[in-house]
Amino acid sequence: MTFQTKRGPPRSKEESTGTDAPAWFGGGATPRQPQGKGARLTSRFALGVLFVALYVVLSAAGEVYAASYFQQADVFVALLVSFAAVCLSFNLLAGRETGKARVTKSALMAFVSLNFVTGISWIGLFIGLKYAEPAIVVAFMVALGPAATVWLNALIRRKGVPPASDIVVSVTIAMIGGYMIWISASGNAGVQWGPRSSFGIVLAIVAGLSLALTNILVKLLFDGGFSGRQVLAHRFYGTILLLLGLVDHSSIVLEISQHWLVIAAIGLSTIIIPLLLIQEGIRRVEPFTVNMVLSTAPVITFLFQYFDSRIVPSLHTFVGNVLITIVAVGNVYSQYRRTA
Repeated sequence: MTFQTKRGPPRSKEESTGTDAPAWFGGGATPRQPQGKGARLTSRFALGVLFVALYVVLSAAGEVYAASYFQQADVFVALLVSFAAVCLSFNLLAGRETGKARVTKSALMAFVSLNFVTGISWIGLFIGLKYAEPAIVVAFMVALGPAATVWLNALIRRKGVPPASDIVVSVTIAMIGGYMIWISASGNAGVQWGPRSSFGIVLAIVAGLSLALTNILVKLLFDGGFSGRQVLAHRFYGTILLLLGLVDHSSIVLEISQHWLVIAAIGLSTIIIPLLLIQEGIRRVEPFTVNMVLSTAPVITFLFQYFDSRIVPSLHTFVGNVLITIVAVGNVYSQYRRTA
C-alpha cells in the first residue's frame, strides 16, 4: 500500500521547526530577539492556536444548526453524504501529490485505529446533539479530552510523564464536567430532560474520549511525515461503513432530494471546513494544547444556541461553560509563555 507525498529539498534542523506565518501574525523578528528558532516556535504555536480557535467557532455554529435540523430529519443520511464527499475529494487531491512513501506497520495500525475512533467520535457527537442541549454535549466532549490526552499522549507518542500543571488543569476541567452532568440530570439544562437524554450524554462522553485519541493519532501520522490530504483521504472508511449499516437505505434518495441544501450546509460547516482547520492546528501544536483550545467550545456553542428557539437559555449551563473556558484559556496562555 502506498501513499502520495511531496518531497522537497532537505531542510536544516532549525528550519524544520519554522512556519509560513506572515510577519503581521508574529512571524517576523521582535525587538528583543532576532528571527530564529524561538521566534518561529512562538509564531508556529500562535498560528496553530488560531486554526483550532477558528475550528471551534465554525463547528459550534454548525452543531447548533445541525441539532435543530436533526429533530425532524435523518442524521445518518446527512453524515453519510458528508463523509463520502470528504473521502472522495481528498482521495482525488492526495492522488495528485508527487512522490511515493511506503506505509510502515505502525502507520497502518495508526490509520486503522484512526478510522475506528473517528467513526465513534463523529456519530456519537451528532446523536448526542439530537437528544441533549448542544452546549452540554460539547462540554462533555471537551471535559474528558484533556485528562485522556495527558495520559494517551504519554503512552502512544512516548512523551514521558506530563507536567504537573497539565494534570491539575485536566482534572479541574473533568470536575467541571461532573457539574455539567448534574445540570442535565437535575433538569437545569436548556433542553428538557427526555427519556433518551441519558443516552445522548453517554454518547457525548464516549465521543469526547474518542476525539482525544483521534487528535493524538493524527499528530502521530503527521510526525511520520504524512500530509493533511493523506490523513483526510484515508481516515473515514470505517465511518462510512458504520453509517451504511445504520442508515435506512430506502430513505437516502428521498432525504437528499428534499434536504440537499441543508445537508450540504451541515457537511461544510461541521465536517469539511472544520477538519481542514483543526488538522492545520494539530500540525503546529501538541494534542494537549489542541484540547485546551477545544475546551472553549462549550461557551461559544452556548452563545449560538440563542438562534435556536427550542432551547431555553440556562444560567447553570452558562456558568459551567465559562468555568471550563477560564481554565482552558489560562492554560493556553501559560503554554504560550513557556513556548516564547
